[in-house]
Amino acid sequence: MHTDSPALRRLVIWEPSLSPHKADFFTALARLNPQLELICCADKELSESRRALGWSVPDPIGYTTLVAPNLQTIESLVAESVSSSLHIFSGIRWVPTILKGLTSIKANKARYAIMSEPRVASGWSGALRWLQSWGEERYHRRHAAFILAIGRNGPPWFTSIGYPAEKVIPFAYFISPPIVKPHIPPSTEKLRIGYLGRLVKSKGIFDVVDALAQLNGRVTFDIAGGGPEAEAMKAHCISAGVEATFRGVLPMSEINCFFRQIDVLILASTTSDDGWGVVVSEALMCGVAVVATTTVGASIVLDRSLFGRCVPPNNPTAIADAIEQLRDTGELKPAKRTLRTTTAVNILSAYAGAEYLMQVISWSDGHGARPQAFYQKHDKCS
Repeated sequence: MHTDSPALRRLVIWEPSLSPHKADFFTALARLNPQLELICCADKELSESRRALGWSVPDPIGYTTLVAPNLQTIESLVAESVSSSLHIFSGIRWVPTILKGLTSIKANKARYAIMSEPRVASGWSGALRWLQSWGEERYHRRHAAFILAIGRNGPPWFTSIGYPAEKVIPFAYFISPPIVKPHIPPSTEKLRIGYLGRLVKSKGIFDVVDALAQLNGRVTFDIAGGGPEAEAMKAHCISAGVEATFRGVLPMSEINCFFRQIDVLILASTTSDDGWGVVVSEALMCGVAVVATTTVGASIVLDRSLFGRCVPPNNPTAIADAIEQLRDTGELKPAKRTLRTTTAVNILSAYAGAEYLMQVISWSDGHGARPQAFYQKHDKCS
């Protein structure tokens, strides 16, 4: 299916906005491929709402960043070195810079690929999105070199709207591993359950409380985050008899310390528009076991028992059972925590992702075999 292509000399990744997590990935790509000209072309800077949470984007190392380029710059970026360039678009809708870039790609018949999470497919609106994608993405189905489909539900979405399965590659958000310090042992025998994120109903936060209530006081609940349901959640914890600590919104610099103090992270989202769930990757690389619902993109890695358990959404009993299974099978012991960190870094780190992407590109260009899915690596450690 693949024919040999000229050696890749320029890689342009088109983004809706700058992101600290993507910056880690780009830096790893640049270090792995010093001969490659790497460009991040973003529609806008990091949002003010993210900055308010303590997020920041580091200066680019080994790659170039363009923000809100004008049309002339976009057209030049695509037209130059067409035969030795590859463009990867993070999404194909709504973002002006990305739309202009895709128009120029078509005009120049340039090589490109798509990196995207699935669209939300539930309900009538989901059916309409499916019809829109089926009708409007014919060109991409035929001409995109490959699709980097993010998360558990990414590949099924793209194959459902007609993309050839051969082109659809499982993908993730790959981030730099944290500096892992020894975890803080519990002061009691109670399991320490954590949640990190927005306090909104769609995150399944009330399901988590209901699940912990079933464990009869054998756990504590550590909650980091803020949102419109904060007060309702406090009241629900009290009425359910769940011992809970609310820490508020944590700056990025304190997240690793949070993970050092918990045994299991829960992400019980009920809707698939949450995307990958970077908090899952962060927790695993800190050695924390994770229980997440199937709507969470990162739940694909939880099929590996070392990492945690995957459960259906809207099911508190399944969450409670998963926590007990992790405890009863010894997955929460210190040795497993250390092994979990090592394995997660080998699979989910920015460098691992950079290696994986280059293997995908080599395969697409006819220079190697199709790589094993990233989450299947190091299976002997599961």
